[in-house]
Amino acid sequence: MSDVAHLDPPVRLPNVSYGPFRLLEAVPWLMLATALRFIQARLGPLGGPLAIAAWHVAIFLAFLLAARRMIELTDGHTELGALSFRQQLELTRKVLVPVLLFMLASAFVVAYLGARWVAGNMLLGVDAIAFDQYIWIGMAWSAFLTALMLLMVLNVDSGGRSHLFAALRELWQRASCMGWAIIIATVAQIVLHAVQGAARAAVHAYVWMPGPPHSLQKLVFFFFVFGFAVLRLWMTLAIMTFWLRQSYRQAVLPTTMNGPERPT
Repeated sequence: MSDVAHLDPPVRLPNVSYGPFRLLEAVPWLMLATALRFIQARLGPLGGPLAIAAWHVAIFLAFLLAARRMIELTDGHTELGALSFRQQLELTRKVLVPVLLFMLASAFVVAYLGARWVAGNMLLGVDAIAFDQYIWIGMAWSAFLTALMLLMVLNVDSGGRSHLFAALRELWQRASCMGWAIIIATVAQIVLHAVQGAARAAVHAYVWMPGPPHSLQKLVFFFFVFGFAVLRLWMTLAIMTFWLRQSYRQAVLPTTMNGPERPT
């Protein structure tokens, strides 16, 4: 941010939401995304696609809130807390729509080359920021998209524009750090996938057990999916934020972007 911008202190919302439980701010949006995933198949040919679009928006809004809190927890500066809900939705349009189009185009190219199974998993790239993937390539793709979205959000946060190709270029320039972030986030997702798989077996055993009320069984399965979604989102963002801090510290490239920690 320029020196002129610093002459006029930014308006910031007080950090009072949820008191000491700031990490819970993303929970309602993840809960909404989980609920939409559960009911999407029942909504028919018109409601189904709308539910898919809505849960992707919910995931991004959860990502936005979690990114803000993660940056603040690492003593970084961000103006994301000053955004109204309408501004958050506008940021969703500026960042999420280009990323989804990039995801669709990439999946189409991979399918055209013959790897249709991989392409199908690539379509879950944004979804897998919170929810489980089943192949490691899909997990790596999701980690890559998370890094890309974080850079785009921070570009807007610093007063810049959310150009997809500018963010791709910056991700390449920061590859010495962000490459490690993507690799470590992928490994972490693989480990979490194994843990979730073991837990899933126990949950399925309970869900199909005769005796407990059907509504209770559904609630248990819902909170199983939702709980791992919260854990996956925060785990991935913690890794991305740490390595982005490292890239700022190393002053890999001159920047005017606010972030977890700017080089001094």
